[in-house]
Order: sequence, then structure tokens, then C-alpha cells
Amino acid sequence: MESHKLSVRVEKLEKFLRFLTSAKTEIRYSSMPVESIVQKYGKGLSFLADCAKRNSGGQGWPSAWNESVASRAAGEGFSKKDLDLLYGFGGGFGATDTEGQLSHISLYLGLTAEALKSAKEEREKKSRLYQMLGTFAGIASALLLC
Repeated sequence: MESHKLSVRVEKLEKFLRFLTSAKTEIRYSSMPVESIVQKYGKGLSFLADCAKRNSGGQGWPSAWNESVASRAAGEGFSKKDLDLLYGFGGGFGATDTEGQLSHISLYLGLTAEALKSAKEEREKKSRLYQMLGTFAGIASALLLC
């Protein structure tokens, strides 16, 4: 189960990285508002879909983002450090002009890529350990029951 959690974290960070790439492209070439970007590309992550729903329901952008991250992202497999990254991104997303947004997204693309690299390394190191511990615990249980 712990091994699976590590894989889920990698998967979710990859989806968030794809979202950032799509958002950067939309801002650069179509100047689409952030609410529309989240609504269009946020279907892969439940906290983004929830944020779009809250925002279209009349809630302001910063509070919709923060509440969605708080209520949904933690359950999606993100670590505490990843959640801090998400809060930081949402705080500056949509707050400046086009060039400022492109710079903001570029910064978080780099930070997310680094978090993804770290998550992949952690998965490689720890997933085998967790699997072996589970196997040995099962063998030990079988021996004790026999």
C-alpha cells in the first residue's frame, strides 16, 4: 500500500506538470483567463475540478484555490511539500499581467519538475523496500500460524 502511494504521488505530479504546461501555452497564445484554464485542463486532478466548480459558483479565485487544495489535494497523494508548492502556485496564478503569469508558471514548472524528480527517486528507493517488508511480514505470519 505504501509503495502504491509513492506511485500515485508521481502520477499526480506528472498531471500537475502537464496542467502547468497547458496553462502556459494558453496564456501565451490566447490570454485565456485562469478560471477558464483550470476549467478546461483541470479534469485530471480532482482539486482543480473542484476549484473550477467553486469559482464558477461565485467564490473568489484565491479562496476557491486554497479550499480546493486543502480539501482535495491532500487526499490525492500529494506530500506536505507538494501542498506548499500548490498553495504557492495558486497564490500568484492570475495575479499579474501576461508576462508575469508566464514567469510565474515557468518558476513553478521548474519547482514541480524538481519535486517530480525527487518523487521518482523516492519511489525507486522505497517501493522495493515496502514490497520486501510486506513479503517478509507475510512469510513471518505464515510461519507463526503453522
